[in-house]
Amino acid sequence: MREKGFAGFSARELKVIAWRTNGVKGPEIARRLGCQRHAAYCLLNQAMRKAGVDDVCLLTRWAMAHGMDEALGPETAEEREIKRPKIFKQRIRLGRLRRARIALR
Repeated sequence: MREKGFAGFSARELKVIAWRTNGVKGPEIARRLGCQRHAAYCLLNQAMRKAGVDDVCLLTRWAMAHGMDEALGPETAEEREIKRPKIFKQRIRLGRLRRARIALR
């Protein structure tokens, strides 16, 4: 079972809220979490739903009202060395080429 932090938020959701409140954008949040952008945006949407807001600006105001707006320190070396997920663009591109060749025959 996952541990819940402040008001039922998971630890990752709290990190996303803290980063977003401090101005970190979605692609950078994904890089820091070591996941794809879509997963980071899903975490952000989950956090917004739990906070009862439907806008990132309102989430920032909600976080400030609940004392979550303290400045974050610089990124540590461990956080910077997170491996990026593998993206199989080459395989997708080859699959499209093969389908195009078959269609041209």
